Amino acid sequence: GGDWSSDVCSSDLVTSVAKDHLKKLIQDASQPRHMSGNSCTRLCYFIEQCRKSESPKLRDLAYSHETCQQLFDFYVEWNEKNQHRSMRQVLELLSSLISRNPDKAISSAFKTESLERLLSIISHESAQPLVKPAFKVLECFVIKGTYSSSDLFEAYGHISGDIEPSRESQWDKLVSEVFEWMSSPETCSAAAKFLVSLFGELKTSPIESSGAAGNYSIYWQRWIQQGLRKHPESLENVKNYLFPPLFKLDKPGSLQFLRNISANNAIDKVGNPEVESEATLFLSALEVGKKYGLVDDPGMSFSKYHFLVIISHSPKTSYLPRKHRQRSGTL
Repeated sequence: GGDWSSDVCSSDLVTSVAKDHLKKLIQDASQPRHMSGNSCTRLCYFIEQCRKSESPKLRDLAYSHETCQQLFDFYVEWNEKNQHRSMRQVLELLSSLISRNPDKAISSAFKTESLERLLSIISHESAQPLVKPAFKVLECFVIKGTYSSSDLFEAYGHISGDIEPSRESQWDKLVSEVFEWMSSPETCSAAAKFLVSLFGELKTSPIESSGAAGNYSIYWQRWIQQGLRKHPESLENVKNYLFPPLFKLDKPGSLQFLRNISANNAIDKVGNPEVESEATLFLSALEVGKKYGLVDDPGMSFSKYHFLVIISHSPKTSYLPRKHRQRSGTL
């Protein structure tokens, strides 16, 4: 209890004792859940104490690159083996150590380093168990504004090495890396949450500085269609994890999305396999859209039944939810 540092005279001694204590707390927390108990909470509490301390050296310790690095490594490595609610606390503390850091040089260096590390994890340069926690850090830090879309853009350009011809194609490439994880049951939910946080961030800071802020809808619509063309098997996960939060985030864009897929699916294109998969995508989007009241919107003037006509001509009806199959059979 109390500020234990006040009992120790030499500030160097204080720092050295504090560093050892911090190391021990991280070791205690780096254990399977049943053994780590409250050590995660104690770790966060200790760093909070240091940063509020009257001793400048203790405050420096809390905000140091080394402390940020230790918390970051601990979270990425242990989050999956140790799913306490208090792991979220570690993430929020780290976000705050970066954004409130009195030394901007430390925070900006750590921000770049951590972001490049996370992006290389999801670019398949690392072990798969780290992918899910990497997405969780990305999602949390994008929502909290710790990482901006231009931070992401620059870091990705740096790690991918190839300079893309335009900002747009660089984003296409980054989103397509994320989409690779949408087909795996292990990672789809975390990948979808990160994508939605990214789309939300792009809503306020457009990709092309010339474009109006509304242009971000066009991008996410295109990214989803590109992603599904490349990974058709992830449609079910897109429907369950990506559409619901996305339709909440961007209702006008979602209506536009449904209209666009509808327009691409005129009856005269029956028999074209690409159209059939688009029709399946439309039905999935429609199902989610109904839940969020999009389909009853006066802007939605098309008939969903012309899709069912396409589907009933399609050999691939087995893709559809059973209720659509039955209905299409009776047309």
